[in-house]
Amino acid sequence: MKKNIVILGCTGSIGDSSAKVVRHLSEKFNVIGVAGGRRYEKTAELAKEFNCRYASISSGENFSKFSSLVPESCNAGFGESALTQMCTDPDVDMVLCGIVGTAGLKPVLEAVKAGKDIGLASKEILVMAGELVMKEVKKAGVKMIPVDSEHNAIYQCLDGQADSSYRRILLTCSGGPFRETPKEDFPGITKKKALKHPTWDMGPKITIDSATLMNKSLELIEAAWLFDAQVDEIEVVIHPQSIVHSMVEFVDGSILAQLSNPDMVFPIQYALTYPKRYEGSFKPMDFTAGLNLTFESPDHERFPSVNIAKNCLRRGGTAPAVFNAANEVAVDYFLREELSFLAIWDVINFTLEKHAFVQNPSLDEIIAADAEARKIAEGFILK
Repeated sequence: MKKNIVILGCTGSIGDSSAKVVRHLSEKFNVIGVAGGRRYEKTAELAKEFNCRYASISSGENFSKFSSLVPESCNAGFGESALTQMCTDPDVDMVLCGIVGTAGLKPVLEAVKAGKDIGLASKEILVMAGELVMKEVKKAGVKMIPVDSEHNAIYQCLDGQADSSYRRILLTCSGGPFRETPKEDFPGITKKKALKHPTWDMGPKITIDSATLMNKSLELIEAAWLFDAQVDEIEVVIHPQSIVHSMVEFVDGSILAQLSNPDMVFPIQYALTYPKRYEGSFKPMDFTAGLNLTFESPDHERFPSVNIAKNCLRRGGTAPAVFNAANEVAVDYFLREELSFLAIWDVINFTLEKHAFVQNPSLDEIIAADAEARKIAEGFILK
């Protein structure tokens, strides 16, 4: 029997890899719905290819063109309500969320309440509202299977069951393109340089986050919620080859690691087929050809992101949501070449200092804190 899935963020890098998995295992999956952003033509093509029941884009700007391109049998929509409708359809088994940013928060939360398993690639959802979301996951009895390669690796090492038998989560990180760049050269870092990631092919926002180690910092917060871990139980380790995707150290001192070539197809296929495994579409790794694996500690003086994230996690409340929102604004201005690389951290620190902190926020208060943080960050940049 086929598993019915919805793919949110179908036109991005996660969407591309998800489509590869579905094509490779076409007898295992039925794509009920796809949601793209502004790339309405590509979204319509995927809706047609997978004969989807639903298809949506982020806004109504190109909706008339979009709706004319999807099949007549497909329910075309736009915005948050369209996402929620497809995610909560009674026939859907799993929602794969690959939307960058916070747009997937409410639809994913509604999908959880409707009893859908989640394949989560959008780390911002748990960074913003980890406590609320995981509470609903436990209440609904659904699976929250991480798609990020690092969290997926941890999930595999724990066999989906986080318990008291582990001592440390070792979250690996490529180190980004500036791992060996002296801090005195940081003022000369341009958008073009920052978008050249040494091992992964990703979208622009996540690539910049990798360059600042912000991506790993958001993943640290996400890991805490996914695996019910304390701040000091998670350690970030630089691993330039991106072959070991993460490790778990257990109380007896043994360490389990998950290895594969750096391609998002691997964790996406695992998440979609869990708890079963099927033949993959890539050649096995060749250990006889020689494999050099190195590990080192991050330089927190050059890259303060991880320590800022740990402070936000310790503080709790709205701090992680503000941390994420300020970074999104800063990265957007950096990509527009209206903010320097070094100033990204200035924006984050200023916003965290100035926002109206709430200790035990509701979903509405989290969304309000996110909006307030964006205004503070933008105001700081424009001044």
